[in-house]
Amino acid sequence: MTIAIYAQLAVLALIDSTSIGTLLIPLWLLLRPDARRVAPRILLYLGVLAGFYLLIGIAVLGGAGWVLSGLGADSLTHLPAVQWGMVLAGGAMLAYSLFAGSGKKPAKVVAGAPGADVAEVTATEQKWQSRLAAALRSPGGMVTLALLAGLLELPTMLPYLAAIGLLANATLALPVEITILTLYCLLMLLPALALLVLRVALGARLDPLLLRISSKMGKFAGETLLWVVGIVGFLLLRAGLSAVAPLAPWNPFK
Repeated sequence: MTIAIYAQLAVLALIDSTSIGTLLIPLWLLLRPDARRVAPRILLYLGVLAGFYLLIGIAVLGGAGWVLSGLGADSLTHLPAVQWGMVLAGGAMLAYSLFAGSGKKPAKVVAGAPGADVAEVTATEQKWQSRLAAALRSPGGMVTLALLAGLLELPTMLPYLAAIGLLANATLALPVEITILTLYCLLMLLPALALLVLRVALGARLDPLLLRISSKMGKFAGETLLWVVGIVGFLLLRAGLSAVAPLAPWNPFK
């Protein structure tokens, strides 16, 4: 592996560090008045989430590639059921990305103590705040929260899948690949860990900054999710239609 590949992996890890699970949820947890007291449970959440990502990466590297090579990836894409599945799934994802949230205005309420910066809280964030409050009641709740966040992010793990692709093409030994994936997951959590350390050290003095970051991240994460879903849907739809009707006059991808 070259320095350029390591640099690409680092960039992909930092992109992954800005997702809902790796940054936005930790930000909401850090904005709680009792953030210092629940810091160990925030660390538990981050650790379980990193472990979930690592297990997914190991499964793809060690198992999925072997399964696909054994079954024959090319033969799978030639099956009509698989082709139509790609068309339907891609069309649904593309339609969702284009029309989700259209015509709706998010409910807004003011968050923050008097004298603090004002942040807009959407109805979606209010639901998440309820989930966070329930999860913080026990370590098991935090484990469940981390697994839920990981599962919700599975369809949008494009940077992580790209990193796994780089590792697979590097033809390294599996233990080395797992070590690099572990470092990737740690780097992915670095921004959240840095904010946690600052929150514990500075207390409520960091809240105005966290509120501003949370407000911007909430809007950014929602828009990014729709873009990722739309791009993946477009690629699936194009591949499916090209296989189902490659020469049809109505096929825009022929």
